[in-house]
Amino acid sequence: MKPLTAGVGVAVIACVVLVPAHAEAAVNPVAAVKRLMAQARTAKVIEWGTVMLGGRGRTVNNMASLFDYHFERKGWLKLGRSGVAASNLTRHVMFKRPGTLAIAKQDAAGGDLQAKSLLAQTSIHRSAGVNGRLYTAGKLYAPALPKGKTWAYRGKTFSGGAFTDQIINIFEPKTLQRLLSDTYEKKFIAGPAFNDPTGRVHKDVYLYRGKLTFSDLYAVSPTFQALAQTEPDESYGPALVWWDLSTDKSGTPLRFSISWNTHYQGYYSSRERAEGSTITDFIGWRSNLPIKPPHSSTVAAVSGPAGGLPEFDDVAEVIRGRRPRS
Repeated sequence: MKPLTAGVGVAVIACVVLVPAHAEAAVNPVAAVKRLMAQARTAKVIEWGTVMLGGRGRTVNNMASLFDYHFERKGWLKLGRSGVAASNLTRHVMFKRPGTLAIAKQDAAGGDLQAKSLLAQTSIHRSAGVNGRLYTAGKLYAPALPKGKTWAYRGKTFSGGAFTDQIINIFEPKTLQRLLSDTYEKKFIAGPAFNDPTGRVHKDVYLYRGKLTFSDLYAVSPTFQALAQTEPDESYGPALVWWDLSTDKSGTPLRFSISWNTHYQGYYSSRERAEGSTITDFIGWRSNLPIKPPHSSTVAAVSGPAGGLPEFDDVAEVIRGRRPRS
């Protein structure tokens, strides 16, 4: 698999000058992240990407179609001295490829719980992770809530409840240091580098690229350990996660992208293949912007989505939920 450069559907400005990173004054993204954490800064983020689920594709209206879905998250991440301390985000799923919505509806009609969950997620869901607790609101949870309640309390969370589609937490300094210790490309892009989703042109950018296995990520990252729940098994542990980090001249993150694929050379998995990509854009940084939990009068504790549906809203759950090969 080729690593992400600018991600799916990103406008990349053509005329740029690429300069080896050592030709510019050295920057230190780890030090920059630690500085942002010490300052308790809050980032405005837009996160988007796609997931492909093997084994679900079929012929629809006389046309062969893969099955994938797109997602988008927007909101705020609040940093603290130990990393991401809180988040306030919205998220929804989209079926952009012709035929995929029809496949999801067919599977749901046949009783497939994952398909039912994905269809419910096409409406906007909100999440708030504050003080180590996670609150969610949306179609997945509303039917399970008592009358007059709009937020579901989901229990304790990690890293501010901010990591689902994005599985690498660059605000864990040790994890970021591990990534930067094994890059295959480092360069400075003089002039325009990329447009973010707001249309802003980012110029004079440092770009770092690398890769590691799911098992390597599990070994270093507490966030991925919490997401994965158990150590990656042989069906995906040796598979690669490719990553790109773009920073400004101070080392402050501008964009962090990943692409992943459970397939890897030399092993035929007992489960269907899954792959995906996630792009996290840091649109701006604010000071003194608190994130608060929903008012207690609007909250009720629930054990999970209504109707026994899976949440099916993070990469690790998607990987665990792959269908056995027939």
